[in-house]
Amino acid sequence: MSAGQRTFVGIVTAACVVASILTWIMLREHDNYSTDIGERRSVTLSDGSTIDLNARSRIRVRFSNGERDVELIDGQALFQVAQDKARPFVVHSGATQVRAVGTQFDVYRKKSGTTVTVLEGRVAIFEQTSTSPASSPRVYAETPEPTIVAAGEQVTVTGQAVTPPKHADVAVATSWTRRQLVFEGARLGDVAEDFNRYNRQQLVIESPGLQDFHISGVYSSTDPASLIRFLRAQPGIDVVETEQEVRVTRK
Repeated sequence: MSAGQRTFVGIVTAACVVASILTWIMLREHDNYSTDIGERRSVTLSDGSTIDLNARSRIRVRFSNGERDVELIDGQALFQVAQDKARPFVVHSGATQVRAVGTQFDVYRKKSGTTVTVLEGRVAIFEQTSTSPASSPRVYAETPEPTIVAAGEQVTVTGQAVTPPKHADVAVATSWTRRQLVFEGARLGDVAEDFNRYNRQQLVIESPGLQDFHISGVYSSTDPASLIRFLRAQPGIDVVETEQEVRVTRK
């Protein structure tokens, strides 16, 4: 092989390496998205899927040529998944894994567990145990049989179990997209978690027994004071406001 031929082969080899690297980069997407208190954000991914983030939410996106992977680190997100049978769309929320191909669903990661509400299509939900460090690619041991959740159904996943799918009021589950807080017999502890996504004055329940006080009603997420007014009107409850907190105690 002449010197000229060797040079040509070297150039072609280098070009192939560069092309391979560029292809690998194009086949991967690794981004973080977040929202602040009271903020909402809509994200369009490279595959055409969209994610609407509720207030105080964080996600990490990792796309490869074999899987579309999203980690819900905190908060709530509504997913509209573009169909791609070759690449499942997988949402991780702690030890909960939600798999879909083309569908629409809401995932809310709370302190008590993760609630998944399906608006369109179906999803498969797995309970997982991670076998790899958080900084490494995810490797999971999964339950053998997933829980299938269809449109109009909802499940909640805790550290102990997955609740059976039940009929969901989709309008309530996605009321945050209309800047509403809708509660139907909700625990005050859960209400406080929602409230604190929208208000820099954090709602603090100082009397443990009030955690299970139940609330129903529709409130504006842009007017947190409406919920405070409701609490002030309840007999046996005392509300004290400071610059940073709204403290709720029994009288």
